[in-house]
Order: sequence, then C-alpha cells, then structure tokens
Amino acid sequence: RASTGSGVSAATGGTTTTTAPAKDQTCLRIERMEAEREERRRTMKARKIERAAEEKRNLEAGNPGDVDFIGMVRRWREENRDAA
Repeated sequence: RASTGSGVSAATGGTTTTTAPAKDQTCLRIERMEAEREERRRTMKARKIERAAEEKRNLEAGNPGDVDFIGMVRRWREENRDAA
C-alpha cells in the first residue's frame, strides 16, 4: 500500500507533497473564466454596436426590416451575382 489517503505516505512515514494544490488550480480556472467572460462581453458589445449601425444604414437606404435577414439576402446576392 503506497498511501493512506490522508497525506501521509505509508511507505516513508512522511507527508506527501503535491506540485499544485487544488486551490491554486481552482483560482487559475476562475481567473480564466473571468477573462473569457470579459472577452465575450467585449465581443457582444462590438457586435451590438455594428448591428445598430447596420440597422441605421438599412433604414437610411429605405430598407427597414430584420437586420439578420437583410444581411443574409445581401450576402446571397453577392455570392450569386454572376448566376443571374
């Protein structure tokens, strides 16, 4: 039997050491999650600003409606310009 599970090694009679305690890994994971969350928030903020600008351009062009649908139609027309 190599270890008693209580942090004391049965083979040596001493305490076992770990290279990275669970708390450190937990803190690192929390920090990474917070950084990822901030990145998502920045991305969504930029996307929201771009979407509002696109909606404004559509309204000025006399083309009110769903920004996503209008964008899909515009991309389809660009991709199939030579087909017509």
